Amino acid sequence: MNKNERNNVNAYLSLKRIAFLSLAITIGFYVLFILKRHFSRPLMPMAEPVDVKPAYWIIVLGNVVFSFIMTFLLFSYERKVLSYPFKKRRDELVANIVGSLLVGLIISTLITLLNHQIWSPPEYKDHLPSRVFFRSWLGDMPLIVLPVMISYLLRSLHLEKMTAVENEMLRAESFSSRYEALKNQLDPHFLFNSMNTLQSLITVDPDRAEEYVQQLCTVLRYTLQKREVVTLAEELKCTADYCRMLKIRYGDNLTFDHHIDHKRYDDYLVPPLAIQGLVENAIKHNVISVKQPLVVHISTDDEGHLVVSNPIQPKVMEEDSNGIGLANLTERYRLQWNKKVGICDDGKDFIVTLPLVKN
Repeated sequence: MNKNERNNVNAYLSLKRIAFLSLAITIGFYVLFILKRHFSRPLMPMAEPVDVKPAYWIIVLGNVVFSFIMTFLLFSYERKVLSYPFKKRRDELVANIVGSLLVGLIISTLITLLNHQIWSPPEYKDHLPSRVFFRSWLGDMPLIVLPVMISYLLRSLHLEKMTAVENEMLRAESFSSRYEALKNQLDPHFLFNSMNTLQSLITVDPDRAEEYVQQLCTVLRYTLQKREVVTLAEELKCTADYCRMLKIRYGDNLTFDHHIDHKRYDDYLVPPLAIQGLVENAIKHNVISVKQPLVVHISTDDEGHLVVSNPIQPKVMEEDSNGIGLANLTERYRLQWNKKVGICDDGKDFIVTLPLVKN
C-alpha cells in the first residue's frame, strides 16, 4: 500500500457514508431532545406569548433539516481536512478541531438567524437577544463535536485495517523472499556445482571439504529462519559464509571487498537475506573468469547506508531470471520501514544502496 492508498479518505468517509451518518446523528439528536422536550435551538426565541404561532411539528421538521445540513457540512469539512497532506500532526489537529469549531459556530449562527426570520412574529424580527445565539451554540455543540470524533474514529479503523493488510503483505513478501532464496540455494545448478566442489575437496583437502559443508549448512539454516528483521552483524555473518563457499569454487577469480563500520552499524537492522541476495545476483549475472575476475564491494557510508556494488560484466548467455529479487527487496523495505532502496546502473557499475535502520 502506498501513502495515497493509506490517506484515501473516500475509503472511510465517502459522500454516501457522510449523508447516512449525518441523517443518523440528526435523528438520534432530535429523538433524545424530543424526549426531554428540549431542542438545540430555541424554536421561539421570545418568551412573550404571541397570537399566531406556527405548528409545533413544522418547526421541529425545519430544525431537523437545518441540523442535517449542518452535520453534513461539518463532515464534508472533516473529509477535506483529513485528505490534506499536512506535514505536521499538530497542524492537522489545529485545522481539524479549531476549524470544525469555527465552521460549526458560523453555520449555527446562520441557521439561528434564518430560524428567527422564518418563525418569529413580525414584531420580533428586528430583535434577537445575544443569549439566543449562546443557547444555539451550546445546543448545537454535540452536532459539531460528533462529526470530528466519528471522522477520526473511522480513520483510525481504516489505518488499523491498512496496517493489518500491510503486515500480511510484509509476511507474504518475507516468506516469498525466503522461498526464493531457498529455491535458489536448492537449484539443481547450484547443488551440482556445490557437489562438484565438495567432491574435489574431499580428495584434495578434507579439512576444507568439512568447512565447506559446515558453511553450506549454515547458509541453508539461515535461509529457513522465520524472523522479519535481523541485525547487520547477523546478515554479514551469513553473507561471509556464503562468500567463502563461492571463493572455494571460483578461487582468485572472485574477490569480496569489505569496508564495514562494525562499531557503528553492527546493531542496525536489515531484512534477512538482503545482502546475501545481492551477492547472489552479482554472481548470477556477471562473468567470472581469469580474464574477467569479479570484485564485489560491500561497504557502509557515513549516512547510515550499506552499499553493495560490482562492475558490470554481462554473460553472453544470460541465466533465466524472474526479476523479482530486487523488486521483492524494495517492497520489503517499503512495507517494513517506508524506506527506499537505491538502485543505480550507469553501464559500468551496478550499485544497490540499502538503508540501515537503527535498532
